[in-house]
Amino acid sequence: MAGNIRIRLATAADAPSVLEIYAPFITDTAITFENEVPGEEEFAERMEAVQQKYPWLVCEDCGNIVGYAYASRFQQRAAYEWSAALSVYIRPGFHGRKIGKALYFTLLELLKLQGFCNAVAIVTLPNGESEDFHRSVGFRPIGIFQKAGYKLGSWHDVIWFGLNIQAHPQTPKRPMAVGEIQNTPAFDAIIQKAERMITV
Repeated sequence: MAGNIRIRLATAADAPSVLEIYAPFITDTAITFENEVPGEEEFAERMEAVQQKYPWLVCEDCGNIVGYAYASRFQQRAAYEWSAALSVYIRPGFHGRKIGKALYFTLLELLKLQGFCNAVAIVTLPNGESEDFHRSVGFRPIGIFQKAGYKLGSWHDVIWFGLNIQAHPQTPKRPMAVGEIQNTPAFDAIIQKAERMITV
C-alpha cells in the first residue's frame, strides 16, 4: 500500500465526505448534469441503492476520503444487464497520484468478477483531462451527443466512451451482486493491487 492509502467499499457513513467532494461539481460545473445538491440522507440512500448490485468505492488517505468511484445501471431494459456506467470524482489537490486510475482499475476488475461485459462513461465536453483519462485506461469514444444538456446558461455536448471488459459469452449468466464477491480472495487481491498503484 502506498503510505496510508486505502481503497474499500463505501458505507452510508461515508455519505457526508463523498457529498463534500461531489457538491462543487454540481454547483460550479457542467461535469455532472445534476442541478441540486442532494441532502446527506438522500445521498446515503442513493449510495445504498447502487450497492445492492454495483460497487461504490472510496479512496482514503490517512483516513480521509480523497476520491470515489462507482458503477451503476446503464439502462433499464433487461438486455442491457451486462453493461455498467462508471463515474469517478477526485478531491481537488489529490490529482496526479493515480487515484482515479486505481479506482477505475478496481471497478473494472470487480465488474469483470461479477460477470459484467461492458463499461460506459459519459463525459461533458470540453473536458480534456477526463477524455485523456478514459483513453488511458482503455476506453474508446463511441459517439458524441451534441447539445445533450443545458446547464449554467449553456448547451453542452457529451461524449460517450465504451470499453469491453471481458469476452461476451454466447449464453451469459446474470451478473452477481457486489456482495456476492465481497470478502473473497479475488476481491481482496484486486484491492491490494489497486492500492499499490497510487503514488504517495
